[in-house]
Amino acid sequence: MLSIPKLVDWSPAMLTALLSVPGVNVITRAFVRSTFFAHFVGAETALEAMPLLEQLRRENKGALFAYSVEVDADQATGNAAAQRSAPHKQAIEEMIYSIDIAADFEDKYAQGGKAGRRTWVAVKLTALLPDASTLTRLSLHLLMARRASEGTSVVFPGTPTSSDLDVLKKTPVDSPLTAEDVAALKELHDDLVRVCKRAQERNVRIIVDAEYSWYQPAVDAYTHALMERFNKTSWLSWAQTLGGSGSVQPLVYNTFQAYLRRTPAHLQASLARAKAGGYALGVKLVRGAYHPHEIDAFASAKAEGGSSSSPSISISPETEPPVWTSKAETDVCYDACAALLAGQVAQDVLRAGSGSGSSGGAQPRIGVLFGTHNWTSVDRILDALVTQGAAKREVNEKDGKDVIVVGKEVTERVAFGQLLGMSDALTEHIVHSTNTETPFVLKYVPYGALADVMPYLSRRAIENKSILGDGAASLERKRAGAEIRKRLFGRNGVPWF
Repeated sequence: MLSIPKLVDWSPAMLTALLSVPGVNVITRAFVRSTFFAHFVGAETALEAMPLLEQLRRENKGALFAYSVEVDADQATGNAAAQRSAPHKQAIEEMIYSIDIAADFEDKYAQGGKAGRRTWVAVKLTALLPDASTLTRLSLHLLMARRASEGTSVVFPGTPTSSDLDVLKKTPVDSPLTAEDVAALKELHDDLVRVCKRAQERNVRIIVDAEYSWYQPAVDAYTHALMERFNKTSWLSWAQTLGGSGSVQPLVYNTFQAYLRRTPAHLQASLARAKAGGYALGVKLVRGAYHPHEIDAFASAKAEGGSSSSPSISISPETEPPVWTSKAETDVCYDACAALLAGQVAQDVLRAGSGSGSSGGAQPRIGVLFGTHNWTSVDRILDALVTQGAAKREVNEKDGKDVIVVGKEVTERVAFGQLLGMSDALTEHIVHSTNTETPFVLKYVPYGALADVMPYLSRRAIENKSILGDGAASLERKRAGAEIRKRLFGRNGVPWF
């Protein structure tokens, strides 16, 4: 179904219509629950997702755990009023709870140690405010403040500075922000610090998800401030970690979307800023999941004669869209950024030396989660790690095939990620083509009540539509058919029944 573009395009409207009809809505929910929900979502609660986490670990896979509540496309683009089925404070408590669930799970495997912990937690900022448009107004304020103070060499949505959150100290004059906005943003900051403190105590990495570009300057500002505070690199903190206290590093990761034209310059600026500030840079590199909405919102804002009067849609002041207009451009950008990051990892491993201890001697100054469903990108990254000496290629004695051996010093700095229910063949390829002591690939495992995760499911449908193009859908069907035949008749053609 997801390989039929028109069906995917019409699905949000179809679901809205069907869910509004008494009686039919019950059947619709049952259908969605047993198909899309069961395929893309781990469970309704964190505790109910535990069997899936256990299954993944048996398959040598980790998990990026996410309470997947977010604004839907209509709310984000200003076409519907923001309505939450769950209060934002409940989302904060749920994220802290998910950290504890992840830590308890990892403690069984790592015996309380800091290395090799492969259940991380994703955080989405739009779920943590009573009104997500507050982030848009903060983004507008940041764009104005940066232009007034120093200008910017990075195209929209720019790159953060250490002074971005000074706005929380008092309500600014001549700003889109209101006193109520500033109070909500202060509360968000306190809540995020509380989340990160719990993650630090429990040794669970935090991944801050990227969102629509009109939220992104604000998301970057918060994530940068959290990295400055919680990703500090020092001999003392790393010695504490090896001695049993301290926390994993980097603790906080920001998400870099390759479909944004700013990303190469933004990544370079982030690397330089982390080095100058003495903190480890956490990077989740993805292609991006909002492309159609970004193009439509930008066109709508320009058609209305400017964006500042329409704060709930695109706020880019530029003449070109914030995203690349073709997937080919995004692919080139992703691979270039991935090559840069692979080189940074290799340099950091060389700096640290082989050393001793659980993570190869010295505290990492960079951590990268390569989120991709692209086979070519994965193979290029693995080849780069080998070429630059961060990994080595050997022949597997069991089957005579090449395998890439990746040591602890690299697995503490690098992981791959794919979404639950998507590109499982690629996930298996990474598992079986690498040799690591801890899982080298994570599946993004969202959880939440069906009503709460509907926006997530809509985005997954749209993203799957692009991933299943160029013949990929046919390959997926062939893999599914082969698996069905194997389960019915066994590997040697002998029925299991």
